[in-house]
Amino acid sequence: MGLLLILPLAVAAAFTIYCVVAHVRQAAKAKSFGCQPAPLFRPWDILGVQNFKIEMNGMKTNRLSYAFLDRKKEMSAKIGRDCKTFRIKYPPGETWFYTFDPKNLQAVLASQFQDFQQPAARVGAFEPLLGLGIFSANGPKWEHSRALLRPQFMREQIADLGLFETHVKDLFDALLVAVEPGGWTPTFDMQPLLEHFTMDTATEFLFGESVHSQKDDSTDTSTLFSKKEMMQFVEAFFAAEKTTAKSLIYGDLFWLTHDRKFKEQCKAVHNFVDTYVQRRLRDGGSGKKPGTGKYVVLDAIVADVKDPQELRSQLLNILLAGSDTISATLGFLLASLAQYPHIFKKLRNIIIDDFGSFDRPKHITLSGLKNCSYLQWCLNEVLRVYPAVPVNFREAVRDTSLPVGGGSDGTSPVFIPKGHLVAWELWTMHSDPEFWGPDADRFNPERWEGRKFGFNYLPFNAGPRICIGQQFALAEIAYVTVRLLQKFDSIDGSALPKGRLPCDWKLVDKVAGGVNIKLHSASNQVLHKKPMRQGQGQK
Repeated sequence: MGLLLILPLAVAAAFTIYCVVAHVRQAAKAKSFGCQPAPLFRPWDILGVQNFKIEMNGMKTNRLSYAFLDRKKEMSAKIGRDCKTFRIKYPPGETWFYTFDPKNLQAVLASQFQDFQQPAARVGAFEPLLGLGIFSANGPKWEHSRALLRPQFMREQIADLGLFETHVKDLFDALLVAVEPGGWTPTFDMQPLLEHFTMDTATEFLFGESVHSQKDDSTDTSTLFSKKEMMQFVEAFFAAEKTTAKSLIYGDLFWLTHDRKFKEQCKAVHNFVDTYVQRRLRDGGSGKKPGTGKYVVLDAIVADVKDPQELRSQLLNILLAGSDTISATLGFLLASLAQYPHIFKKLRNIIIDDFGSFDRPKHITLSGLKNCSYLQWCLNEVLRVYPAVPVNFREAVRDTSLPVGGGSDGTSPVFIPKGHLVAWELWTMHSDPEFWGPDADRFNPERWEGRKFGFNYLPFNAGPRICIGQQFALAEIAYVTVRLLQKFDSIDGSALPKGRLPCDWKLVDKVAGGVNIKLHSASNQVLHKKPMRQGQGQK
C-alpha cells in the first residue's frame, strides 16, 4: 500500500528532474549558439489548449490562415513590434516555433536544410495511402525518390500540350446543359469539374490511360478496368485523401483516424495502381507509350525500379500533387477573376491577342504561355493570395537555430532543440505589407511587374525540396485558363463571398462553398445537349 502511494510521487519527481535538466542543458546550448529566446504566445496556456481551440475554430470557420495571422498580430501588439517569430504551445504542452520571416524560412528550407526533416507524425499519416515517396519520406529514401522523378518533369516531358487539350475538350462537354437565353450559363460550382479534369490529365500522364472521370459513366475507355471500376478508384482516392488530411491534425495520434473504411479505401487505390504496375513490369519500360509517342511516367521509371510497391508509392505521391493542387489553384483563379471583372477583361483581351479566339485559335506553345506576362502575373498572384498548401512544418533533427527572431528586438538567433517543430503559414507572410505593400490583402496581378521571387514567396516551397512539378503545374493552369477565356467572354461571381475567399483546408486549400460562377459563351452556342450527371455542380 505504501509503495502504491510513493510510486506516483517518485514518477512525478523523476519527470520534474528530467524537465529541469533538459531546460538547463538547452539554456547552455542556446548560449553557446549566441541565441536569445523568442517571445511566447499566451504564456499562461501551458498545455496549449487555447491555442489548439484557435486552430480548430479556424478550420471549422474556413479561416485557418487568419488564425495564424491573428496570432501574429496579437504577439506584435503585446511586445510592441512586428513579431514574425515566436514560441507557442500545443497539447500536451509541447513547444513549437512559428516563423513568418523569410530569413528563417531560407535557413529551414535551404541554407540549413540538413538540420530539418519532415516530422515523423506527418510521414506516418501519409504512408498508409501514399507509401514512402517524394512527399512522404526523409533522408536517403527521399533523395532516391527525387532523383528518380525529377527527370520526368523536364521541359521536353511537359511541352506536349496535347495532353491537356484532350481533357479540356471533355471539360467543355461536361460543363453545362446549355447556354441560357442571353448566352449565360446557370450558376454552377466549377470545383468538382476541375477536380475531375486534373484527375484525368494526371492519370494519363502517370499510367498512360486516363480514368476519364469527366465522361459519361457508361463509357469504357481502359484496357484494364471498366468505367465503374475507374470511378470507384477516383472516389476511393478522394475519400482516403480527406481522412489523411484529418489525421494530420492529430499529430502523433494520427492512427486514430485510420479506421477500417480508410484502410479499405487505401487497398482499393493500391489495387488499381498495382494493376498498371504489374502490366508494365511484364512488358518492360520505354518512357513512351508504344504506338503513341506519348510520354508516360510509369513507362519511364520502370526501367530503373523493379519493386512494385515502390513504383506504386512514387506514382501515388505524384498523383496527389498533380491533381488536387492544380484543381484548387484553378478554382481560386477563376473565382478571383469573377470577383474582379476588370482583371478578367484585361486578361481575356491579352489572351485573344496572343492566342486567338476559341473558333480561330493560334498555336499554343509552352514558350508562348511563359511569355504571356499578364497571364503569368495572374498565376503568381493567385498563388500568393491562395497558396495550395498554406501550412507547412519541419522537425529539427539536431540542436540548431534560426537566424533571427530572438531577444527584445527580434534580431538575435533563436535556439531550436532537436525534435522541436518549426511551422509557418504562407498567407501570413504573403500578406505582409513590409513585403507586398499596403494593398497586400488584394488580388492585384500588376504588383508582379518587375518583381523577382524570393523567400517571401513560397507557393512551391524552396531549396532541395522545391516542387519538381512546378513547371508542369503552371503549364496546365495556364493552358486551361487560356482555353476557358477563349471560350467564355465574361464571368459572373455574384454568388461568391466578397473579399478574400474562405478556404476549406484538407491536404490543400480549396474555395469553401465551391467556385459558384456563371459564364458567358463568346459564341452564344449550346454547349451540351445531355443533362449533367450527378455531382457536376449545377446550382
